[in-house]
Amino acid sequence: MDCKVAVHCAIAAVLGIIAAATGFAGEVTRVKACEVIIKDYSCVYPSSPALVLGIVSAVFTIITRIYMRVSFDGSRCCRRDPNSTSISKLLFVLSWVASVIAVIVLVTATGLNTRHHGETNSYGVITCYVVKPGIFATGATLALLSAVFGIAGYLITISSAKQAATGPTGPRC
Repeated sequence: MDCKVAVHCAIAAVLGIIAAATGFAGEVTRVKACEVIIKDYSCVYPSSPALVLGIVSAVFTIITRIYMRVSFDGSRCCRRDPNSTSISKLLFVLSWVASVIAVIVLVTATGLNTRHHGETNSYGVITCYVVKPGIFATGATLALLSAVFGIAGYLITISSAKQAATGPTGPRC
């Protein structure tokens, strides 16, 4: 693996790790049901850094996707590249899908975490909403998988291109 490929993969990995780390930190700092106080028929939520952490995680997921798109010479899955294998195409598609779902999950969890009102049903019972455990962690895991799938697809495509350029190796019969 040449230096340029290693640097591109390392940067994409670091961006993916930052996205995952901030997502997991959002999971740890999310507002829990026991922290919500009902006062004067409304829900009072404590301040939480989960809002910022969820947004940062979603932004870094998008930055990772953009970086991989630019530095990995396009996605290679949507054009007819003779060096592209079906596995690399599948990995690029999985990377895109994981990115999109991660951003949707992280933004949704962030929005639910900042919801500062509840609902009162017909019996006068107040319901306060909080993010369920594991939602931020799911987004963080998908953000990391997006980077891993993108890097793996790129490395498979690069190795296929090098093999095609040098010819098959090994014994000939």
